[in-house]
Amino acid sequence: MGLCPLFCKRNSSAITRAAAVLFLLLMPACGRRGTVEAGSVDRVTVINYWNGFTGPDGKTMEAMVRQFERDNPDVHVKMQLIPWAQYYEKLTLGIAFKQAPDLFICHANRLPEFARYGIFKRLDTLIGRLDGLNERDFLPLAWQAANYEGRLYGIPLDCHPLGLYYNRKLFREAGIVDEHGEARPPTTWAEFLSAAHKLTRRVNGEQQWGFVFTWQHSNWYMFVTQNGGSLLTPDLKHADLNSPAAIAATEQMRGLIVREHVAPSPEGIDAWRGFRQGRAAMALEGIYMLGDLKKSEGLDYAGAPVPQFGPVRVTWAGSHILCLPASGAGPRASAAWRLARYLSDHSLDWAAGGQIPARISLLNSARFRSMPVQSAFARQLSYVRYEPPSARATEIAPFIDDAIESALLGIQTPKEALDEAASRINRVLSRP
Repeated sequence: MGLCPLFCKRNSSAITRAAAVLFLLLMPACGRRGTVEAGSVDRVTVINYWNGFTGPDGKTMEAMVRQFERDNPDVHVKMQLIPWAQYYEKLTLGIAFKQAPDLFICHANRLPEFARYGIFKRLDTLIGRLDGLNERDFLPLAWQAANYEGRLYGIPLDCHPLGLYYNRKLFREAGIVDEHGEARPPTTWAEFLSAAHKLTRRVNGEQQWGFVFTWQHSNWYMFVTQNGGSLLTPDLKHADLNSPAAIAATEQMRGLIVREHVAPSPEGIDAWRGFRQGRAAMALEGIYMLGDLKKSEGLDYAGAPVPQFGPVRVTWAGSHILCLPASGAGPRASAAWRLARYLSDHSLDWAAGGQIPARISLLNSARFRSMPVQSAFARQLSYVRYEPPSARATEIAPFIDDAIESALLGIQTPKEALDEAASRINRVLSRP
């Protein structure tokens, strides 16, 4: 699926290869020639645009790009869809060997590792000068995620928070309804547990679960931050994922499997498919999964803010950032900027496919308020939490994900798993 952000399990050897190639970005590109066919043809500027939207979101983006071409007949866009599993390695190679696209998407948590090398175009001078694009019209945290060390390296297209998807039919059957007989989503840990127990049962000989863990990484980060923990210390120099708060949060997650018996062990189960097929009643996932749910005929689902599981009201979030290569210049760079501006200005179309715009003016529009799941998830925008902006995010991610899986499967205790991960992460962060 082209669903975001990086659902596939990261492969450490691939990360090593990508990191090795990234060093090429610091080397002079003597004699390198690009092979991407782009430029000016018969007064039409041809530009390349790369992203990883290979699922339903890709069709939405394709429609937006084609509309841009109709509105801007002097520009032709060659959009390349690359699965996220291979996307960043190809982007790294493209930039290193002077075959970079003219415009591309970068996830918020990946931007620092590229921006540190100065290979993304700084956009500070463009903002406010061209067509009145204004920082004050963007969600502050999304805007901050597009900055690195005080410099702007992209335009946030969206903010995609984690929220609660729930099956309204199963809720009604279990009697979890409001005074009007409508399915009532939980808002607290106590309500969540109560609902999960009522929804976990055998139906026609098959197991129905009250809750399933889907992308463990975002689920875990939400639990940890709600309990007051984090991944790294504020200075980004040390691991903090084995703090008492993080360990308690991981034990809380594990408890849903082994103590409450309302969630299955994540081993050997396609949890998201289970939700789509009506065999699981609740899942914590990003708004970007909405396009996938729209394909599920007969599924009576809805969205709501994440319940408050700990003392801190917070949820995980990320963003897709529109970026340009630092090497871009001339008509192609100008056309790429026009496309970036167009996608931002028309991001309500992007939202309709299953996203939340980063532009405040669009969030306040009647059209956005008419989108039920998107507007429900958007109620969390005042308390979303992005992952720490570490330039080593890709290097440390496998240790985090392995620890979460080990704890949830019971291979190690939460403390053992997180202590081991913290030790490995600290070794990475201590390197020059």
